Formats: sequence, structure tokens, C-alpha cells
Amino acid sequence: MADFTARRFASAEISRQTFLAVLAVTFALRLALAAILPITGDEAYFLSWGQYPDWGFYDHPPMVGWWLAALAAISEHMVVLRAPALLVPVVLAGTVVAALRSRDERLAWATGTMVLLVPLNSWNVAITTDIPLMLFAGLTVLMYLRSLRTGRGIDFLITGLLLAGALLSKYFAGMLAFGIAAHALWRPSPRKLRGLALVIIGSLPGAAIQIAWNWQNCWPNVMFNLVNRNEGAGWAWRNPLLYLVSLAYLLSPPLLMEMARAARAWFSARRSGAVVAPDGAERGVLVWLFGIPFALFAVLTLGKTIGLHWLASFVVPAVLWFALRRAGCDQRMTGALRFLGWFALAHYLLIATLLALPTETFRSWKSYPSLVMTVHGPELAQALAGYGPEVTLASNGYSAAVTMSYSAGRRFIVFGPGSSHARHDDILTDFRALAGRDIVIVRKDNFKPGEYEPYFDRVTYRSVTLRGARFDLVEGHGLRYEAYRDAVLDQVRQHFYQLPGWLPRGQCYFCNRYFPERQCHR
Repeated sequence: MADFTARRFASAEISRQTFLAVLAVTFALRLALAAILPITGDEAYFLSWGQYPDWGFYDHPPMVGWWLAALAAISEHMVVLRAPALLVPVVLAGTVVAALRSRDERLAWATGTMVLLVPLNSWNVAITTDIPLMLFAGLTVLMYLRSLRTGRGIDFLITGLLLAGALLSKYFAGMLAFGIAAHALWRPSPRKLRGLALVIIGSLPGAAIQIAWNWQNCWPNVMFNLVNRNEGAGWAWRNPLLYLVSLAYLLSPPLLMEMARAARAWFSARRSGAVVAPDGAERGVLVWLFGIPFALFAVLTLGKTIGLHWLASFVVPAVLWFALRRAGCDQRMTGALRFLGWFALAHYLLIATLLALPTETFRSWKSYPSLVMTVHGPELAQALAGYGPEVTLASNGYSAAVTMSYSAGRRFIVFGPGSSHARHDDILTDFRALAGRDIVIVRKDNFKPGEYEPYFDRVTYRSVTLRGARFDLVEGHGLRYEAYRDAVLDQVRQHFYQLPGWLPRGQCYFCNRYFPERQCHR
């Protein structure tokens, strides 16, 4: 692969052959990883959405749940469930090629190759909310560029519909919406304003679905993203530094260096009074579409750690900008492709090394029990096979519960207060129906003596050791529902479902179910 990417794209044919070779190699390698790598906690969580499809889910919009509902109807094999993660980079790369071929076929194929090779696209196989966002955000960018070229109302409307798909995938799509709005409102013209209005109209269905579902379901997306997950957030000097490292990794040094050159040239031109290229040029549009999201993330670093995957959906406009800026400059484009090719190869060598190591190599790691549960979940499930369907299986956190649900082929609930993350089990589990039932809680971490006795008629304990990791099994006989409601569920209500007064009052599954006499609004 590195040999291909090191070649100068001296002709359209060579550029096309390079693209096809990189596509074949990376797709084959990622297909192998999709079959080999165990399911992650996030993937298992989103699969649980697909098993109970709805118009919305606790912490994110519903798109990935809809996709997984369709895929799980075919098969729950990981290759099938991860098919979108395998295909989305290919679709984006192919769409980029198609969009640029009329301009410069050689450049088009080279840019498509860059899309395939940027980190995450080159090796990631996990099916998460970021995958549909990457697809719809990338298509929105390409369609917006087309709309500006043609000026046709239907193109702007389609841009809005694609943006609606992005909004139904993850709320970070709002940052792309800000980029589009900022571009249209900077030096506005009737054409740009008309286009923006059509984009907004096209995106309204996505927003309407989310507002309606949240209004009738305790506003969980709002509470999670704006309130609960931000408790304890504050300034940390590591956050901006980590953000810069994440950008350098995700965009790659060649793209960041080109951005630095462009910024330096822009400031130099401004100081000297020289004419700066108008923002109506495609490169200028792309700067708005990736610059606004990256700038907003930079602001968020003042109080939060920015996840690497948060940035992935805004790489395509950055790659397009780089390609259009370097059009005709074979040396820098080839250098970027060479770097990305070797970098992708390094990832595969690292992954192969880690997969070759025995799990026990990591026994000293603090999260070793979590690793064992993820990698050897079926073995742990086999140790629990003695508990029949009359027993409800549980864990104290969502990641362990959904991971074991996939490994065991039966549902694990979340027992206990849990955390602010991924509380969709609050929607799925009705503890009223479990009154008097036996519940076995699988623990991979320490817990306090006597922690479970108040909630059961009788509690017994046993443990399972798997590959050096100990898992405690808390066997609760006869759930005391009222005691659990008054101690645990009321704590959950007060901590996670105290809706601020500025949110319109609607239905709330949690308070309606357990505390009909109390309000969830503050």
C-alpha cells in the first residue's frame, strides 16, 4: 500500500489505479478486523437500540439505532452489524471522486485516496453514532458546494434533507449547520440567503422529530448533553493540548502544515492590504465548513475534554480544501499520500501486535476485568448459563450490561444508580414488574459490604475467576421494589431527571412510572 501511495500521480490512470488498490487493501484489512475484533461497549449499547427501535434514544438521536434495527433483522454477526462502518468511508471517497472528476480527474482520484487513508477511515470498524454522522455530514458538504455552483433551489433543499439526516445521527451536526449559516450570512447576497432558507426548510423534519420525541420523553437528550454529562466540567490545561494532538492525529501533519501556511498567507495579505480571495470560492466555503466546527470544539476545550471521534465528521471538508489548494502541486499531494499510507500501515502493525498478545499480558492494567469481559464475554456468559429465564441478570453499569447482553444472547439490565452516560435502560426496564423476582448482579469492580441487602429478602454471594480477572455475582432473592424505588430510583430521579424550568413540560417515562405524585421539573 505504501508503494502505491508513494508514486506520483503523473496521470489520471495512475491516480485511479492507486485509488482502487488502496480501496481493495484497506477494505480487505478492515473486513478482517470487523470479523476478529470483539464488540465494544458502545457498539453493544447501540445494538440494544436496534433491538428496541424508537423515534429517539436516551443520549443521542436515533439514526444508528434505525440502521442497526435493519441489520440485526438480517444477522447479529459483527461483520453484518459493522457493515456501515466498512462502507461509509468507501461511499464518501467515491462521492468525492465523482464530485471532482469534471474539474480534474487526476486530482479527483488522489483526493478519494486521501479520504480512504485518513486516520479512523483507514482502520476503524466500530459501528457508532459517528458513522451515520460522517456519511450525512460529508454528503451535506458536497451537496452544499454543488448548490452554490448551480444556484438551484432543489439542490439547496436536498442539502437541508442531508443535514436533517446528520441531525438525526448526532447533535454535533449542529456545528456543520453553524458553518453553513455563517458562510451564508457573511457578506450575504439574495442568492445565499435564499439558499440558506431552503437548507433550513429541508432540515426541519430532523429537528421536529427530535423535539417531539424529547418533549414526550423527559427531554433526555437535552439533559444528557447540556446538563448531566457536564457536571464537574471545568478548566484543565490538558484539554487544549489534547485537542491539538487529536487534530494533528486526525487530519495528519501534512494537512495541518498546509492550514498553517494558508493562515500565515492570509494574515500576511491582510496586513499588506493585498486582495484576499473572496469567500465565495469553493476553498473559502470549505474553510467555513470545517473551520467553524473546529473553532467551536476549541472553545469547548475550556471546560471539556474533546473526544477524538467527535472530530471525525469534519475531516472530509478539510481534505477537500487541501486537495483544491494543492491542485497542480504533485509533490505536496504525493507527500501527503505517502505519509497517510505509511501511517495507516503503522496502525495495522500495532493492531496485529496487540491481537497476537495473550489477554493475560494486560493483567496489571486497572481495567483488566473490563478487557476480559469484552474480549472473552462468551466465556463469562457460559459461567452464568446456570441461571434460568426466571432469574433476571444485571450489572451495575451500562457498558457491562450491554456487552454481556450481546455475549450471552439474553438481556442484562442495569441495577443501581449508574452514571450520567447511556441511561437508556431507564426507558427499557420497569422495576415494578421485577418486584419479588430474583436478580443476579455481575460486578467487575469493588462494592461496599451490605450494599444490596436492603433491596432483597436475602442476598448470597459467589465469584467467578476468568483469565485472572475476578467477577463477583450478587444473588439477590426477592426484590423489595418499594425499598429500591425509595432509595435508588428516587436518587436517580433527583440526580438525572430534575428538568430545568425552561424546558416545556411534557410526559416523562421515569416520573410517570415510579413517582406519579411528584414532578420531574424543578
